[in-house]
Amino acid sequence: MKFIFACVIVAIGVPCHAQNAACHHPDALGTSRILKINTKDTVGIGHGFPALGLAHREIILTFDDGPMPDTTPQILDTLAKDCIQATFFMIGKRADAHPELVKRVKDAGHSIGSHSYTHRELNKLPYEDAAQDIEHGFDAVEKAEFGSVENRPRLVRFPGFKSTPELVDFVHSHDGTVVNTNMSPADWRGQPAPATFDRLKALLDRQDRGIILLHDSQKNTVVLLPMIIAELKARHMRIVHLEVE
Repeated sequence: MKFIFACVIVAIGVPCHAQNAACHHPDALGTSRILKINTKDTVGIGHGFPALGLAHREIILTFDDGPMPDTTPQILDTLAKDCIQATFFMIGKRADAHPELVKRVKDAGHSIGSHSYTHRELNKLPYEDAAQDIEHGFDAVEKAEFGSVENRPRLVRFPGFKSTPELVDFVHSHDGTVVNTNMSPADWRGQPAPATFDRLKALLDRQDRGIILLHDSQKNTVVLLPMIIAELKARHMRIVHLEVE
């Protein structure tokens, strides 16, 4: 499997780590570089797949289960304040309901992936039903994002990470790469932000790089996200933006 890396250069001669030069907030965490994934060669990244190749203190920030009008705009505002690019794995039926939010996520420079259409545990469905749910999710998210439905490189996250080898093969055969995580503070529990934050700090104590999973559908995550960004700054960690090609 092959991983393709690309730095973001904002001016000739400017090193990759200096992307914050394009940011109007001098103390922003920023986005350090872009990691491009060739979906034709790469079946999956994250837990359960070959090592991604992140360097010491590099973090990919991801969000699941949106878009939601009560929370996603606030998440986007927080990310914009710190010039951070993230990846949003959207539920197809929510993308259908809120195409204006999908466009806002895209226009802000974030990557968008699919999180199925219905958010059911696909490994418990008959193969044909699960495959249809995945493909319907592709169509809904990408119709809202691009205005058309066609085969294109895509990032995919299974609901609850519940997949089967056959469904992973289905995703890959449709030019998709599965994205897992190795850092999940379980913000989906809806607990107060400090409790979730403590779990994330414990994860960061044990792992110095990886893919963080959050949920832009959760009100507690709106409060949690600035706390996480401050902690990443304090630990001198760097944000890597995930893209497909």
